[in-house]
Amino acid sequence: MKTYSNERLPSVTKKTRLVFLDNIKVALILLVVAHHAGQAYGATDYWPIRSSSQSSILGPFFDVNGAYFMGLFFFISAYFFPISVDRKGIPYFLKGRFLRLGIPFAFMTIMVFGPITYFVDSPNMSFWQYIFGVYIGQGDFEVAHLWFLALLLSFAVCYAILRLAIPQTKNNTESVTKSLGHRALLIFALLLAVVNYIIRIWFPVGQWVDILPFMPVEIGRLPQYLSFFIMGVFAYRRNWLHSLPTRIGIVWLIIGIAAAVLHYLNTLTGMLPASFNIWPILEAFIGVGFITGLLVICRDFWNRRGKLLTFMADNAYTVYLIHIIIVYLLQGIMGEIYMAPFIKFIIVSIVGMILSFVISHFIRKIPFVKMIL
Repeated sequence: MKTYSNERLPSVTKKTRLVFLDNIKVALILLVVAHHAGQAYGATDYWPIRSSSQSSILGPFFDVNGAYFMGLFFFISAYFFPISVDRKGIPYFLKGRFLRLGIPFAFMTIMVFGPITYFVDSPNMSFWQYIFGVYIGQGDFEVAHLWFLALLLSFAVCYAILRLAIPQTKNNTESVTKSLGHRALLIFALLLAVVNYIIRIWFPVGQWVDILPFMPVEIGRLPQYLSFFIMGVFAYRRNWLHSLPTRIGIVWLIIGIAAAVLHYLNTLTGMLPASFNIWPILEAFIGVGFITGLLVICRDFWNRRGKLLTFMADNAYTVYLIHIIIVYLLQGIMGEIYMAPFIKFIIVSIVGMILSFVISHFIRKIPFVKMIL
């Protein structure tokens, strides 16, 4: 693996506050809201509210998002796992993860999605019979977008077990500066493409498997999530976020953008034969390119924020939890309005973002809630 110990590196140091990671999470949250807002108006496998007319441009929009945005969430989350265990120990680390992830997940799944599922499905039984006999009793849970919390929590538990099993020495508890090079990133992207291609023979994108009653997983994208989670852990240990040269980030962002543009063109124009499945390759290079590029570019040029970004960063997690309900309601309202599907997508996205942050602000004023959210 090529290193850059003799090359001038960016001025960001380990003592620099990683504001840019919070800024990236804000941008990702906005993208998540837009992604779900578009589900009613573009090609997708399943969504409870569907428009009779669809916008063709949203199909590749979903694909490109899926190639990197949740992987980047896993990367950023994993980046802070080592230092949390190093400073607090495994018991406190797990306690913190269960409080931060487990309690919101359980509350939303049972107290919010449970009643919603009952009224939507209208089963021939009383509410309490359904909740305790079917929803909880049979493990027939609806977790929607909260699969991310369940999977991240399972990764946290696995990480804690590995830390217990592998003795920690001074060399592997302190970060060592060793930057990534083009060759390492290229190998990673190619390996991810191969694994994606193989696993999707049995588990295509869009096919969900209930690993546990409360943890559905899209197996076809699991290699992306797991690999970027592991990369996040190594990024902290090897100081990649601080040592990766700017020019490498720019090059890989260009690669990611080029792969995304090619996918848009191929999807919208059909310039390649349907039998020529280039998507696993493009997806891998979009993921590695966007994640590497965005981390470096934001580190160098977006490591500051004002009052608005601070407000949004403080509320980003709560927005992730609640936005889906707001999006559903807006999509239901827009269903009665005659308008082009892409325009509906824009309206639901913008209004959904604004309402989600406003409602989050008031939710976090509830006593004790802010301690978790």
